[in-house]
Amino acid sequence: MFSREVLPMKRLLSMLLMSAVITVTNTALSIPLSPSLLPSQQNKEEQITREIQVAFPDFVVVSLKSGNRVTGNFLDLNNLSLIISFKDYVAGIPLSDIQSIEFKDQVLIPANQSVICQQSNNQCRRVPLSQNQEQEPTIMESIPLASLSLFRGSKTALLTITEPLQYDENENLNYLSNKNIHIINSLEIDESGELITLSFIPSKR
Repeated sequence: MFSREVLPMKRLLSMLLMSAVITVTNTALSIPLSPSLLPSQQNKEEQITREIQVAFPDFVVVSLKSGNRVTGNFLDLNNLSLIISFKDYVAGIPLSDIQSIEFKDQVLIPANQSVICQQSNNQCRRVPLSQNQEQEPTIMESIPLASLSLFRGSKTALLTITEPLQYDENENLNYLSNKNIHIINSLEIDESGELITLSFIPSKR
């Protein structure tokens, strides 16, 4: 009698174990969801790439890291140096020596974004830059210097914004319109020489 009762119990245990194995196997084969992918995709979609046109006024006051100041007419800016002229002299100042650049005097305003201004003509009008404008300047921080594309020999450049920047609560990205020309008011260079902080005053063309 004892042996006849044992066999059904073994079969029952065997069936339970098989069902447990099947259940575990099915769970293991299911592909886990990765909720972290969705926010990263949303962040990429929210990034904005925009080109705005900026203009450099004629005169610069350069504050050097040594504490000295240099003034002159703005000629060019590249990833290595600032080129200025004073009277009959042309000088290149390494960016590694510069702390900040303040722009003054007059500025060329292009008629539209396709115009590159080098001198006054029908498409580029020269206007005085007032440092006491009622409008507060817009400040952009930690911009790669490589994002600033200055046309050689011109006072006009394109600034490419490829990621969200820090704005005041009242600022709107739509404010950076190609209908405006953005006049550079000042430029600061960080210790690496690769990132800049721009202060500019948007103005109608």
